[in-house]
Amino acid sequence: MKFDNTTDLDQEVLEIRKSLISSDYNTQEEKDFFADKIIVKKVKKGEFLLKEGQFLKASYHLFKGCIREYYLKDGEEKTVGFHTPGDSLFDDENNASQVPSAVSWECVSECIISIFTFEVEKEMFRRFPRLESMCRIETEKQYSNYKTEVNNYLSSSPGERYENLMKTKPEIFQFVPLYHIASYLGVKPESLSRIRNRLRTSSSLK
Repeated sequence: MKFDNTTDLDQEVLEIRKSLISSDYNTQEEKDFFADKIIVKKVKKGEFLLKEGQFLKASYHLFKGCIREYYLKDGEEKTVGFHTPGDSLFDDENNASQVPSAVSWECVSECIISIFTFEVEKEMFRRFPRLESMCRIETEKQYSNYKTEVNNYLSSSPGERYENLMKTKPEIFQFVPLYHIASYLGVKPESLSRIRNRLRTSSSLK
């Protein structure tokens, strides 16, 4: 993905950019920095923020849409997660060790994202140490949440994973084909159909 600070005149993008720059939390110097450096853009469905084998060069925050994370095994795509508005996408390990990514991040709908290249991030932390502390706390929080999600996934059945997905990320069902959801659950599409039918039957009996 190309990084440029060309102003996107889309109204949704402009409103998000304005909200990020004018936050009451930031000092005027920080606001000026963001106004100069922050990138907010709309990304088309089917485009990639990152492809397997590429080097990650930025972190992202998702404001609109859905992003699928997957890897390839024996030529087959294995979905490992879905990112929805409010999620940040980053990889401290990849950034630190500079190894090629093992996963791909694909926009499965039109998305609006903010982009912080690692060069801009380093400059921001150098100029505003308090923001580095704040970002570190947020990163640790998200990593803790990720570990909890992984543990819950590994200890649950496909049916329980499906129900949890409906509770925590119901919006993905508007954008994501069921075969991708089946891949995430670790089942074949026909097994997902049986899970859905069983849950509908159970719900109708209540």
